Amino acid sequence: MKTPLYPLHKNLSARFTLFHNWHMPLQYKSAVEEVKAVRTYAGVFDLSHMGRLYVEGKEAFGILQKLTTNNLKKLKPFRVQYNLILNQEGGIKDDVTLYMFSEEKFFLCVNAVNRQKIKNWLNKHITVKDVTNETVQIAVQGRESVSVLSEFFDLSDIKYYTFKVFNNTIVSRTGYTGEDGFEIYTDIKRGIKLFTYLVKRIQPCGLAARDILRIEAGYPLYGKEISETITPIEANLEKFIDTSKDFIGKEALFKKRYNHKLFGLEIEEKGIPREGYEIFKGERAVGVVTSGTFSPTLGKGIALCFVETEERKEGNEVYLKVRNKLLKAKLRSYPFVKKSKPSAD
Repeated sequence: MKTPLYPLHKNLSARFTLFHNWHMPLQYKSAVEEVKAVRTYAGVFDLSHMGRLYVEGKEAFGILQKLTTNNLKKLKPFRVQYNLILNQEGGIKDDVTLYMFSEEKFFLCVNAVNRQKIKNWLNKHITVKDVTNETVQIAVQGRESVSVLSEFFDLSDIKYYTFKVFNNTIVSRTGYTGEDGFEIYTDIKRGIKLFTYLVKRIQPCGLAARDILRIEAGYPLYGKEISETITPIEANLEKFIDTSKDFIGKEALFKKRYNHKLFGLEIEEKGIPREGYEIFKGERAVGVVTSGTFSPTLGKGIALCFVETEERKEGNEVYLKVRNKLLKAKLRSYPFVKKSKPSAD
């Protein structure tokens, strides 16, 4: 599959990769340059492979409240909420951003790989309208994102995790990089026009840079840090669980015992951590890398990893097994790169 912006990526000489059956730009110039552009100025991403779903009706609030771990009572119209949808065993079906228009109208952005699964799951409870193929999704991320986008939209009163609608175009102050930024959901014609303008102003960025940025920011990726067999507690996402309400998977979630939990790691020698690399304390394996990369921002290898609960200590000295060599490393909390973002009310 190809997004509506695919011809524009091709004209920009993007290098492509197949990502969950989507032909997506991996990088344009280099992932390092793209990461630096976002961290120092701004970059633009095509996220049109993500799923975009509307849930509407008098029962919408109550049903979504039952299907998600976070509390929708915290929401008001035109606010956004990070949320988790669990299976009966407490594993994560998907992590989503949930947009509230009213108690009878919601919009969900879901992971590309889970679009059909989440549609099917929601459709068991309420009718879902899938607008993925009729729309595009563009992210502008970086400290200068406001100045870049202000030519198109009045962003003055869009605070962190809120959104506005401009002529059927949703603009939210959200992102997956740890920087200030916006995500835009619009029709294909407007999306092509907007993206064409943006790539003349700021650096287009591919999936390689997006992955580095989200690891630096400590954000989980479905299939790596979260999955149907990984719970929010293991993924260090307890703050998105509201125990005061009932939700599918709650009982199983709190019955389990957890020996491993997500934490961060940075290498103190030359090397790049990769998925599946083992972490040792002495001669004992105490953890495994789920996502790793070389951080251009920090100039060192960093990783998200599942580590034995008792070993999750700031500065704990460990070794990372890279091929047949043990490299000095230390465990640490994340995010690895802390950037200022606008505060929510």
